[in-house]
Order: sequence, then C-alpha cells, then structure tokens
Amino acid sequence: MTELNGERARILAELAERAWADHRLKTETEDRLAAERSAAVSEERLSALGVTAERRREAALWIARWKDQERGHERAQIAEGLNFFGTFATQTLMDLDHDLQSNGPFAVAMRISLHDGKPNPSPRYPHGATESFVRRFRSEFSGERFIRDFLAFEPENYEIILDAYRALGLAEPVGLTDLASEEYSLRAVEDVLLIGEALRRVQRRRQQGLVIGTGYSAGDEMHWRCKHLQHLTPHFARWILTESPSDETLVQKLFVGRGGVFGLTLEGLSSDEFLRELRHYRARRKC
Repeated sequence: MTELNGERARILAELAERAWADHRLKTETEDRLAAERSAAVSEERLSALGVTAERRREAALWIARWKDQERGHERAQIAEGLNFFGTFATQTLMDLDHDLQSNGPFAVAMRISLHDGKPNPSPRYPHGATESFVRRFRSEFSGERFIRDFLAFEPENYEIILDAYRALGLAEPVGLTDLASEEYSLRAVEDVLLIGEALRRVQRRRQQGLVIGTGYSAGDEMHWRCKHLQHLTPHFARWILTESPSDETLVQKLFVGRGGVFGLTLEGLSSDEFLRELRHYRARRKC
C-alpha cells in the first residue's frame, strides 16, 4: 500500500511540475511576443497616428493590470485542477501516467507531453498543452470517468464519448465502462461509439463540402451548418445497446426510414458512405 501511495505522489508531483513550468513558459512567450510587436511599431508611426506618450503609458498600465488578473485566474484554475486530479483513484492515475510516459493515444488526443514545460524550438508551438489540460479538464471533459472510458475504447474522436454521456443520461461518476460492466458489454457500448462517430463524420464531411466561406468565416459557417445535426440521440443509443443491430438492420432503419424514428439528421447521405466510414472505425476495434 505504501508503494502505491508513493507512486501516486510521484505522478501528481510530476503533473504539477509540468503544469506550472508550462504556464511559466506560456506567459514568458506571451510577454516576449508582445514586446516584439510593440518594438516593431516605430516612434514616427505612433506620432503619425496621434498616440501620445501619456496614452501609451495608460495603455501599458491597463494591459499590465489585465494580464495580472487573467494570469491570476489561470493560476487559480491550475491549482484547482491539480487538486481535482488528486481525488482520482490510484489506478486511474497510474493508467494516465503509463499513457503519458509512452506518448499513448490519450496523450496524443489531449496534445500533452512529457516535454511540456521545457522550451520548444518551434516558433509556432513554443510551449505545451499541459497547463491548459489541467486548467480545463474538469469543465471540458467531465472527470475521472473520461480517462477510464477513453483508455478503454480509444475512439478516433474523443468528443463521441461526451456525446454518449449526454445521449445515455450518464452523470458523474458513472461512465461508459461502468455501463458496460453493469448492464451491457464493452462490445455493445463500443458499437454506440463507432456507429455514432461514423454518422457524425459523414454528416460533417458533407456539410464541409457545402462551405463557401474562407478563413475565419469558413469556420463560422461550418459551425452554423452543423448546429442542427443529430448523430446520437437517446432513443438511438439505447436501441443500439439493446438490439446490437447488424449492418443490414442499421441500413434498413436509417436509410429506408431515413432515421426519423430516432430523431437523426441524415439528409443527403447514402448508406454506402455510412458503411464505408463505419467499417473504417470497426477495423480499429480494440475490444
């Protein structure tokens, strides 16, 4: 038991060290880039724009106060996040650490690394994502169950796990692995994720082909086009769990009845593209 406690303490200490170092590196990078941008504007240019020395001083003070406030908030979030990770079961922490040490699928999906907190020579990614991961994990990814479920099913897109929580009405601490062991099976729950993600992907791919905007407007348009899409409704998720439908049954239900019975949005989609996507995901089946 003492050995497990020591391993738990090591994992949490290393996570905290990386998070705080990553945050310091991020703030240093922000300050450096801000100083470079400021230095790039000549005194002549500022004078031509009518920006007086007094106005610049006031702006600098306001920015400094805003940065202090924002960074203070971030530091509080990091501390809160680290405390939250400290409530996880030792096995969950060990599984997380094993994935991170091997640059496993969870680390890749979260874009976290053992190198976070160390200077990165890349000008595009000068710091890591560990500080953001620790700060935002609880609000964006639910909690400990998300780590357990991700490592159990390893979906290509982690968002399908959050979609499944909503569709199945699962509240913390109950996760998909709990549902599988208590009511169904890993295979049945994984089918919910695979089928839901296949529908999500083909629907979004079709909408992406309709986008006519460019730059930021393309992203806004894509968001607007996808707001109404439904790929994993409560009725549909429970039907998959209880019926374990074959591909033929899925096609009959979804593309002959057009998914209306489940409240899905399948306009413009074909059974062939859905089945191709579904088979792609099944080829990666872990369970």
